[in-house]
Amino acid sequence: MSVLKSVIDVNNGNTGWTRQNLMDAFETALGNLGMNAGSSVTGVPQICVAPDGESATLGGGVAAFKDANNGDYPTNRNWGASQTNIYDVVEGLAPTTISMVTNGGNGTDYIISGTDRTSSFAAASDPSIEIYVGDTITFDNSALSGGHPMYIRVSDGGASVSNPAATGEGTDTVSYTPTSTGTYYYQCSVSGHEGMIGTITVSTPTDTDYRLLRRVGIDNYAPYSAPGQIDLDTDTIKFYPRHGLNTGDPVRYLPGETNAIYALGTNLLPNSLVYVIKVDRDNFKLATSAANATNGIAIDLTATASSAKTFSVVFIQEPQQTSDYVNPTIEVHYGDKLQFNNNPANSTNLTLCRDVDSFDTNQRIVYDDPTYGYTPSYQTSVSYRTNPTNISCVPGNDLLWDTTSYEQSESEALYPSSVLNPSFLGRPGEDGTKKYIYCSETNSSAKGIITLLPSYINVSYPTQVVADGYYKYTVPASGGRSELKLRVWRYGINDGTVKNVTIHSIGTGWSDDEEFTIPGELVGGNASTGDIRFGVTTPESYSNAYDGIASIKTTTLGGGSNFYQKSGVGAWAILNVENDATKKYGNTFYSFYLQGSASAAWTLKMQSGTGWEFLNRKGTSSTLTTVNDEWGAFTGYNGLDRQNNNIVDAATVQTLSTSSTPTAYPMQIRTYRAQAPQDTSFAVIQFTQIINTKIIPYATFSIHTGSGYGNGTFDLDHVFLSGYTQYKATTQYIDLTTYVPGYLQNSSSYWNPNHEPINEYSQARNAYFGYMRGDSTANEYVYDHYYNNIKEGTNNATAIYYRNSTYDAHQGVSVDASADYYKPIKTIPISQRMIPCPYYLPDDFVLLQVATTPGLTEFRPGDTVTVSGSEIYEVIQAAYQTQQTGLDGVSNNSSEGMLFLARTT
Repeated sequence: MSVLKSVIDVNNGNTGWTRQNLMDAFETALGNLGMNAGSSVTGVPQICVAPDGESATLGGGVAAFKDANNGDYPTNRNWGASQTNIYDVVEGLAPTTISMVTNGGNGTDYIISGTDRTSSFAAASDPSIEIYVGDTITFDNSALSGGHPMYIRVSDGGASVSNPAATGEGTDTVSYTPTSTGTYYYQCSVSGHEGMIGTITVSTPTDTDYRLLRRVGIDNYAPYSAPGQIDLDTDTIKFYPRHGLNTGDPVRYLPGETNAIYALGTNLLPNSLVYVIKVDRDNFKLATSAANATNGIAIDLTATASSAKTFSVVFIQEPQQTSDYVNPTIEVHYGDKLQFNNNPANSTNLTLCRDVDSFDTNQRIVYDDPTYGYTPSYQTSVSYRTNPTNISCVPGNDLLWDTTSYEQSESEALYPSSVLNPSFLGRPGEDGTKKYIYCSETNSSAKGIITLLPSYINVSYPTQVVADGYYKYTVPASGGRSELKLRVWRYGINDGTVKNVTIHSIGTGWSDDEEFTIPGELVGGNASTGDIRFGVTTPESYSNAYDGIASIKTTTLGGGSNFYQKSGVGAWAILNVENDATKKYGNTFYSFYLQGSASAAWTLKMQSGTGWEFLNRKGTSSTLTTVNDEWGAFTGYNGLDRQNNNIVDAATVQTLSTSSTPTAYPMQIRTYRAQAPQDTSFAVIQFTQIINTKIIPYATFSIHTGSGYGNGTFDLDHVFLSGYTQYKATTQYIDLTTYVPGYLQNSSSYWNPNHEPINEYSQARNAYFGYMRGDSTANEYVYDHYYNNIKEGTNNATAIYYRNSTYDAHQGVSVDASADYYKPIKTIPISQRMIPCPYYLPDDFVLLQVATTPGLTEFRPGDTVTVSGSEIYEVIQAAYQTQQTGLDGVSNNSSEGMLFLARTT
């Protein structure tokens, strides 16, 4: 058995190598080892760039984006102050008035038209009418001209109903409001006309849905001024912004009011049932019927109302059919408030939840609630956010929610699942979808959706969450390029110009600076003049010309022989390792950051996490060589999946070169990979330089990859694998040090991935947190000393068994030669300090202590150690001292130490 060795010459073995040469060679080395997951995808749009060349990540803004659409903004960008939108919440069907018109009578039948709870009638003979308890049924008998007087009776020919009694029996208008279920009868009282009879069946609604009835014009006047509040030329009511009504909605104008001074002319009297024609968000017209509303036939409004009185409500929705206002989806704009009046007759508590389809007590919309805490639990400090009033609202109380600081509703995930952090998947709302509902705490059918929309209301926006308003647009596929999902963000009140354009899908086949146009009217702006231009980045021609062009920049998602992401100038790279495709946390992302110069040692700084965000970052198009968040970001939950930072200077570090004019010496990257049946995911990576013809080793390490780690102790469905083991030579011992790569605050080890109690600098979902967790004295590593013990004290180091009968003797008597033991040490644990040990090195990687003559013997990477003709090793790392006094007692005659070897034969 033997390992597979490879040598990559940086810059083809020449001196004067650069950062880019070094990163390219490292990419080749890891590609040869099969560490890059997947295959490469090219032409992936990564970020949108404003005409001035600037860009911003999600939640940021670049004022110059408006230069790409003529400085366009919405016509109405000042909606004024926040308002409260009030809904009456009723369980089951709200009582209503069932109106019947008696068209005639012939001594045998009443001829009746109208609509009850289940059916509509047109000139029907003695129809059977169905209503609910609490409804009021009225009969308009004026067409009978006093003939065929109608009575409401308990039976055929029986007594009139009582408790309550009907009103107007025998007159032109008969009315009855039953309070209990049963079958009642309308019947002609004229002798011989008893056949003019029909049933009124009164029942209790069997459904327990919610009915939400919107109140419009709260504590307000009826429209009393033209044309500001009512436009009599167009019959448009303009007095109630963000009215929340839709075409066809039945509403009652000034319910209960009888004074005609509040009429809107002769065609609309107070207490009239009318139907809405929605003009837009702030304006509506009225119709006499649902059919007229659908056809746009509005009531001719001929006058304004008196302003002598304010009303608790000017318009209120009033259901006419069983299906009216049942669990409706309601709309609210960012910054407005919602008030739900839980009817005293209701039987269940009302609440609000987020990011779920049905009631979930753990998903209530709460913020520092004394009973329910916070949702999400980690959003404990969000500016302008307040806790709803009466979040578990009992019947007879009101629930009030201020939507300020909440993200707008969204049905699509922020990014495709292929690039979302696995910790977000399956957790309500964490994938970027945002859903809000009102619901009963006990009745699963009583619920509806609240759609939170962007606005230009005079309220503030938090910095802790991205609550800014946006509009979605999908660039169609064209030629060889795929479609691309974008979001256009706009600044708030008194502005409305484009703030940012962000990418929300993985496109393919794109090139930098592709040309396309986003129609302005589809993204909150104006048609044509508000179109957003994309192409080659072009600044505006002069200040406020607004004639610039924005651009798209693309990247490659590498795999196979390529890094997942690699800096265009070689400063950094991202490795996507697939350890186990069947596991939730089967992939680990490593960042590598190179620092150094022609006069200072080159170092490799490493961090890791469960996901890497490249979308809406400059990423590979960035030309910076010093750390910057524009490169990308680790994703997931702070303290668990990621530390509270991205690529940083203060990270786990390895030295790659000499500190004295390093680029003046050739550099190589050597790799040693285990072969089957041993773990082929295991490899040793070593950076070396050739200085004065000698191979000088520097950083020598193994990145922990594959499914062989854990040894039954941890499972990648629950934690992720991230670590590396360094093989370092120091005097006469080899150190095996296993690190958790990560950020070290102030370059100390006191704030690192293993810190507990867990804080934003911890990384508690890392598998090795279970071993290395600790307080402020905890390190980001554990280590083992492997020390030569041939005539050397082992001190604290690991003692390796050695027997030699030549020297294990005294006064001519020796230990039997059969006891002699001098062999390479195999099955080396990555750390003896991690129990149970999560991994053992494959057997082709061994440790061997040495004591050999002559005293000036040196050991270099690539040297051969022969145990037998069939067992030959190559030196990877050597820790030794020359000119030592060995067991033979001869001064300066021995070279002694420890070797880390890879088997070649």
